[in-house]
Amino acid sequence: MKEFFQSVKFRIIICIFALVFGIMIYAAVAGDNIIFPRSFLETVTQPFVSAGKAVSDWTAETIDTLVNAQRYKTENEKLKEMLTEMYGEMIDKEKTDAENEQYRSILGIAEQHKDYIWSPPCTVIARNAGDLSGGFTIDRGSADGISLYDPVFTSVGLVGIVGEISEHYSTVRTILSSEVNVGVITAESRSVGVTDNDPEYAAEGKCLVSYMSKGGRIAPGDILLTSGSSVFPENMMVGTVESVFDDKNGLTCHAVIAPAEDVFRVTSVFVVTGFEGQDDR
Repeated sequence: MKEFFQSVKFRIIICIFALVFGIMIYAAVAGDNIIFPRSFLETVTQPFVSAGKAVSDWTAETIDTLVNAQRYKTENEKLKEMLTEMYGEMIDKEKTDAENEQYRSILGIAEQHKDYIWSPPCTVIARNAGDLSGGFTIDRGSADGISLYDPVFTSVGLVGIVGEISEHYSTVRTILSSEVNVGVITAESRSVGVTDNDPEYAAEGKCLVSYMSKGGRIAPGDILLTSGSSVFPENMMVGTVESVFDDKNGLTCHAVIAPAEDVFRVTSVFVVTGFEGQDDR
């Protein structure tokens, strides 16, 4: 073997390898004139070139993130502020549109009852859990001119009264509540009575009116209005008679009323904070 490495044949082989290697190097720098060696080199070195580029790109992005982190944070905060402002403007517009619609809906009643003093539109913000009569909380209180026991309406009719109050919130007891007694009168026959509710009817969304004269000619389909008092203004819509039945005493009768407004579904109301004949509280 030692003789082979010292032979002329081995030296010739070394020369050939040196020549081929030289050609390959020349081809790599000579341009497109020698195609095969250049293509061969590109194929062999492509994985290393791709890996090198990926590392280079990652390094550049990392350095950019570190160097410009504060600028990106500031830009993100400004963008969040812009989005928050835009969202707030949209909410304000929707609220304003809703309030304008509520004002338009109540305009007819306001024209008929010019002595009424109305609160700003009130939004129902919570339902009173466990209240079978559908009590709820609104987003207006004493700071908005509302007082305890003020009557609560929609453009459709009577909803209830203010049962509890704070500076910015009020709890409404509905006309289904046994704690709310409203004097009522039929629009046609002028038969009078008083709401005298109980949980059985409240659970069905109905009012019970008692102390009505048997000779009062009240019948299903009759419209009931407020008869007027120091708490409730007169001639406000209460509901429609669904059925009539005699009391056990044989002298009076009861009427089951479908309220004009579904207190379980109402989302906005008005409070009458003053009217002619209202008591001073």
